[in-house]
Amino acid sequence: MKKLYIALLTTGLFTLTACNDDDHDVIADSNIKEPTLVSFAQLDVETYAAGPNSGLAVKGGNGIFPPFKGQPVQGFSGALKNTDGTYMVMADNGFGAQDNSADFLLRIYQIKPDFRTKTTGSAQVQVMSFIQLRDPNKLIPFDIINQNTTERLLTGADFDPESIQRTEDGSYWIGDEFGPYLLHFDKDGVLLDAPISLPNPLQSGTELRSPQNQLNKANIDYIAPLVQQSGGFEGMALSKDGQYLYPLLEKPLKNSAKRQLIISQFDLRQKAYTGKYYLFDLHDKATAIGDFQLYSNDAGILIERDDSENKLEGYKKLIHVKLGQSGQTIQSHELVDLMKIHNPNALYGTARTGDVGTGVNFAFPFFTIEDLIIENKNTLTVLNDNNFPSSSGRNANKADNNEMIQIRLPKDLY
Repeated sequence: MKKLYIALLTTGLFTLTACNDDDHDVIADSNIKEPTLVSFAQLDVETYAAGPNSGLAVKGGNGIFPPFKGQPVQGFSGALKNTDGTYMVMADNGFGAQDNSADFLLRIYQIKPDFRTKTTGSAQVQVMSFIQLRDPNKLIPFDIINQNTTERLLTGADFDPESIQRTEDGSYWIGDEFGPYLLHFDKDGVLLDAPISLPNPLQSGTELRSPQNQLNKANIDYIAPLVQQSGGFEGMALSKDGQYLYPLLEKPLKNSAKRQLIISQFDLRQKAYTGKYYLFDLHDKATAIGDFQLYSNDAGILIERDDSENKLEGYKKLIHVKLGQSGQTIQSHELVDLMKIHNPNALYGTARTGDVGTGVNFAFPFFTIEDLIIENKNTLTVLNDNNFPSSSGRNANKADNNEMIQIRLPKDLY
């Protein structure tokens, strides 16, 4: 299989463009009557970037085995749009667990898709550069893998980055699953603040911690974990006015009587939680959410999914939501069934033997679908996390590539 190696480091500032009605690449089509695939691209699963060999604590799978020659660019747990048509995509914690990802470096990659559309495009994705996340100023209050080095590069054993936003000053805010924490980095990947813990909005004066919480492991003000394993921050929206973040837990709390997820409000000016929170009712067929984005101060879209892969009857949905009163359940309704996307122009291209969901009825049959970008009022970009190299959602006998799809909605969002 083709292997691509990337060795650039970016220090430039890219401006986020979301909900942009002036995007001339996306043109309204009055003939679209149902959610329709209008663009497709994919990054080869075996794409590697410069760095130390990795994967020494994993077995590999799907015909891909360690040691990996460098750093896998791998699955994406968050994505942002740049003004030049490129995207910033954030790799997750590495190899699926805290204890097997110590040699996976946490990075944000800049990628450039050449989307295949009805008229043009190769469907290839170019990896252009990366930002390495690091803590040279020693702001993290617990030991990390590269504790005694100068740069203190962060790894997948230190944090599990699952959501990302960029603010007006060019800095990045990342939602971590292990803490769960909010992490604040400058445009070059340097940590600006100590990890910010999550207050428990249901019990004043205490925090919500997960079983992987590093403060607990270091016996620093131990608090019994109420967040489920792999249930910390997964999606995180930014309000249209740029004032608030809304990090969202992936799963209900351990002691929750209902299948509800907590959305907390974080004030970016004060760098503090406001105490306001909202509840999302998880569908009976869903096990988790994958991402959360706002296109106004109170309305947006989240990804809701089950744990299936390579099954066309799986539950993978885009849900329209609207925030209301603090402490109350938010309004929600189905927007797009990701297993039933109209594909009249055969944008996937030539299917391999065993590929599923590539025809006129296009499907996104992946275990983890973790990236959503609201391009404008009628177009959404969605990416999967391929859990390198273990997921096989598109083809039961092959490791998943990182796919990028753009969906045109039949009705404007705003």
